[in-house]
Amino acid sequence: MPGVILAIAVVALGGVAFAAALAIIAALGLYELYSLTAAARPLRWAGYLGALSLIAFAWGMEDPEHGVLLGLGASVFLVAIAALILPRREDITARMATTLLGVVYLGLPLAILVITRELPDGAGAVVNVLVGVWIFDTASYVGGRLWGRRPIAPLTSPKKTVEGAAVGLVVGTFSVWVAGLYMDWISGWQSLALGLAICPAAFLGDLFESVLKRDAGAKDSGRLLLGHGGVLDRFDALLFGAVASYFMTVWMVY
Repeated sequence: MPGVILAIAVVALGGVAFAAALAIIAALGLYELYSLTAAARPLRWAGYLGALSLIAFAWGMEDPEHGVLLGLGASVFLVAIAALILPRREDITARMATTLLGVVYLGLPLAILVITRELPDGAGAVVNVLVGVWIFDTASYVGGRLWGRRPIAPLTSPKKTVEGAAVGLVVGTFSVWVAGLYMDWISGWQSLALGLAICPAAFLGDLFESVLKRDAGAKDSGRLLLGHGGVLDRFDALLFGAVASYFMTVWMVY
């Protein structure tokens, strides 16, 4: 509950407070990701600066989308510089690729969440993605525990089931529709379409993080949240859901 209250407050404030909160999430998530992929020896300082540049440019530039592009370009330059100044360059391609994975996986979606908040009805747009992701995650877990029989991704996450995903899709989409009833800038059918985009994207984000953990032989991405795992474990679905939500919202509404 304290986390939900904090999230609502940060979304309502927007601006630098919202961008700063996402920058903290990006830094903590990158720490976990680069720890999981430590064997590949990512160029950590370049990854951190690249992801934070994405968020900073998305917030600070007059055209936020141009800021994201500038941040991506800066990230590539930073990784290239980090590689070129190394005294030894064994496995350098893998090291650069792992570093850029962190930038794209964490920095880009969180920067897109920043530009979502900068939309004319940005607070509501961010609420939509948060509601869709959180309700989908909860409903799919409950649905899987109650009715789950058939694994949907046995090689990646054996406990996830077709039945759980179906319950999550229905309940999560419905929740976005209900949230839309309190917003005068989005219609009912648009809210339904938005929910149908957010929920599968959230599920894909969850599975993607499971692939990373399974490859690293880890159960959780970290221990920062104690019994709740790491930052990536809490925000994996949001990273993909934010991207789907932004593009669907812009396409349908703006």
